[in-house]
Amino acid sequence: MVRRDLTDEQIKADILNRLVNAGAFGSPHIPVDRMRGWIQNKIKKDGKKVTKCIEDLARTGLLSITARNTIYANHRRLDEIFDYIDRHIK
Repeated sequence: MVRRDLTDEQIKADILNRLVNAGAFGSPHIPVDRMRGWIQNKIKKDGKKVTKCIEDLARTGLLSITARNTIYANHRRLDEIFDYIDRHIK
């Protein structure tokens, strides 16, 4: 697998895309460590960049982080999530 330099926006879009494809809206959650492992295999940087992107998405309200360190997409903002994915994934 070829590792690439991805922008923060592309990493965020990939995170959201994986959550949408996994159906992680509301109650089904995905552990942050698993998401970091999936994505850091695609990029040249380590998992710190992925964690920073997850925290940025949580600040914007597109995803939520639970006390057990799991994440899920905000089902009330699905239109914004799909627009973000479409804009940044080619």
